[in-house]
Amino acid sequence: MAAYAKRHYGVDSATLHPKVIVLHFTAGDSAASAISTFSRDTAALGELPGTCAHYVVDYSGVAYQLVPTSVMCRHAIGLNHVAIGIEVVQPTNGHSSAWADQQILARTAQVGGLLALVRSLQHEYGIPTSMVYGHATANSCPLFRDLQGWRNDHTDWGAAAVTELRHRLDALP
Repeated sequence: MAAYAKRHYGVDSATLHPKVIVLHFTAGDSAASAISTFSRDTAALGELPGTCAHYVVDYSGVAYQLVPTSVMCRHAIGLNHVAIGIEVVQPTNGHSSAWADQQILARTAQVGGLLALVRSLQHEYGIPTSMVYGHATANSCPLFRDLQGWRNDHTDWGAAAVTELRHRLDALP
């Protein structure tokens, strides 16, 4: 990860000092499937390390930590050097990402667990709600940077879903 960070961010370390949270959904139907995918460490876009996430949140709202938040994880081009990545279990089943985002937001236990996790990370690292992004909106983050010129092309957690989640975060005590 340190070599990837050097190439893409000019940072000669895999140590993460979180300033952003990026939301994703798995496109698979279980936390176990996501964990298995990440553990394979398969090259993505021709480079290692493979993709990963710091957390996976299952349907019941249980959050599984896969990587310490002090370690960079490859989950969002341009933000890996500053962002904690959270994957939420949600398959698309042939539907759009906007549909999948709405399924998560409608699932009380899952979105409750996600909100609790995000709020906890915000408190621990001083991350404002304005720095909670979706994978689809990551390119618009003011901290976005990639020395290779790469950009995100994912559609998960679009602007409408992120706005809704931010409103729910702001409503929490």
